[in-house]
Amino acid sequence: MKLKFCGAAGTTTGSQHLLEVNGTRILLDCGLYQGRRKDAYQVNCCFPHFDPKDIDCVVLSHAHIDHSGNLPNLCSKGFEGNIYATFATRDLCQIMLADSAHIQESDVRWLNKKLKKKGKPPVEPLYNKRDAEKCLKQFVNVGYDRPMPIAPGVTIRFFDAGHILGSAQILLEIDDQEDGKKKRMLFSGDVGRGDNDILNDPVPVKDIDYVLMESTYGGREHELGTRADDRIADILGEAIKRGGKIIIPCFAVERTQQILYVLHQLFEDKRIPEVPVYVDSPLAVNATEIFRLHPECFNKEVNDFLYEKRNPFGFEGLT
Repeated sequence: MKLKFCGAAGTTTGSQHLLEVNGTRILLDCGLYQGRRKDAYQVNCCFPHFDPKDIDCVVLSHAHIDHSGNLPNLCSKGFEGNIYATFATRDLCQIMLADSAHIQESDVRWLNKKLKKKGKPPVEPLYNKRDAEKCLKQFVNVGYDRPMPIAPGVTIRFFDAGHILGSAQILLEIDDQEDGKKKRMLFSGDVGRGDNDILNDPVPVKDIDYVLMESTYGGREHELGTRADDRIADILGEAIKRGGKIIIPCFAVERTQQILYVLHQLFEDKRIPEVPVYVDSPLAVNATEIFRLHPECFNKEVNDFLYEKRNPFGFEGLT
């Protein structure tokens, strides 16, 4: 069994880890490296650590672009195997990879205008929307805690990572033919902090022999816990009292839905006056629709909302 770090080692984006076992090459995540345009393109375009045609399958921890964003490029360069992911991860990838392709195409159009003025040849995006759509056909959906054989002597199980909708820790149960030993390896993906307003807590996975773990925030404490309702209520209440408008910049996936759920609760509990709320992001709107389809990822509190036939991410006054 061999493990090679092809990204997100010494940096925080471009997660790609190549596991070779029993003659099979398994890629754990296939994310985009995000940095300066020239550096990012050189890192992302050519897969210097392996040939995409030689990869047998991909196992995807979650839909964030630094973990999934280079999948269309991998497929367009010859990868034809399965991409294993949870149901929610696949659905989020449908909109997030298309959005990534749109951003790259727009960026290249702007760049090519500058290059043309300088008499330089045009460049191509890493992939386009058609590539993003095509790679979705290679996804194989797997539910949490359901064993799935993916290669000779290798079975995976997904365990909830509590990071974003559908995020998973990946347990690989390996019967290593090289040394005859059985091994349990855990790829953590990105792990949530727990006590999330919407999602389940991360599931502890026991009896592990090897752990491949992300450590972006290792050794640091966040200023606020994931539940910051009191602080949000104070800020919004003061602004509304002054007759002000509140602008909340936040990520389109997971954070927008978390904010909507908190606002819904604050309005219902009459902790702040009801005011119009606008979500000004097509990606966030589409992501919110996908959230509604996956109650298996929600904690008990949000599921109770659903069973009472209320929409946790929608309320009167939301546009």
